[in-house]
Amino acid sequence: DAHQHLVGRSSGEKSVYLGLVFKAYILRTDSQFALAYFFLIMLGIVERLLSFGIDCIRDKPGQPWRIFPRACSYFVVTMIRYVLMIAIMSPYIPMFLIICLGLTLGQILVEIIRYILMIRRVKQAGLVGNDSSGSLKDSLLDTNRHRMPTQTNHVNESCC
Repeated sequence: DAHQHLVGRSSGEKSVYLGLVFKAYILRTDSQFALAYFFLIMLGIVERLLSFGIDCIRDKPGQPWRIFPRACSYFVVTMIRYVLMIAIMSPYIPMFLIICLGLTLGQILVEIIRYILMIRRVKQAGLVGNDSSGSLKDSLLDTNRHRMPTQTNHVNESCC
C-alpha cells in the first residue's frame, strides 16, 4: 500500500495528470503512460543536445549574423526547459524519475560527442603517435602543446 501511494498509481486510481506548458493530458492507459514517458525522455535528450549545439556556434569577429541562430536556438531550448519544468511538478514520482533519466541520457550523449570531438582535434593536431611515447594520455596532459577549450555555458546550465 505504501509503494502504491508513493508512485501514485494504485489499482483503484485510473489516471495521472500530466501538465505541459500549453496543454495538459490525463494519462489513463499503459500505452498513454509509455508514450508520455517516451516523449519526456526524448525531450530531455533533445534539450541537452540543443544546448550543446548552441555552444558549437562560435562567435567570430566580422560575422555578427551568428548571433541570430544562437538566439533562436536558445529560445527553443528555453521552451523545452519550461515544458520539462511544468511536467516535473507532477506529484507522480515516476514522471520525475523519467525526466531525470531523459536529461541524464542526453548528457551522456553530449559527453560522448565531446570525447569524440576531442579525439579528432588531438589527431588533427598531430599529437597522437608523433612523440616518443605515442600515448594519447600524455598528449592530452601536456598543457603546453595542446590546450582544451573551456567549458561551454549552456550544456552545464541546469534544466529548470
